[in-house]
Amino acid sequence: MEILARWAGCAYCDGPAEELDHVLPIARGGRDVAANVVAACRDCNASKYTHTLACWAITGGHAPCVCDS
Repeated sequence: MEILARWAGCAYCDGPAEELDHVLPIARGGRDVAANVVAACRDCNASKYTHTLACWAITGGHAPCVCDS
C-alpha cells in the first residue's frame, strides 16, 4: 500500500485512491513494477480494465474503448 500513500487521490480523476492500477496492463505486456503502477479510484480502475491508458483516455473512460481490446 506504499503506492497508495504516495498519491493524494486517483491518478485519472479527482476521486479517492482506493486501488492500484497498472498503467500498461499486464495483459498487454506491462510489468508489475512500481514505475507501472498508480493509485486509482474503483470507477476509473474498473472502466480502464485492460485497456492502454491512451486508448482508454480517448473516450474519457465513459464509453467502450475503441482499441482492439
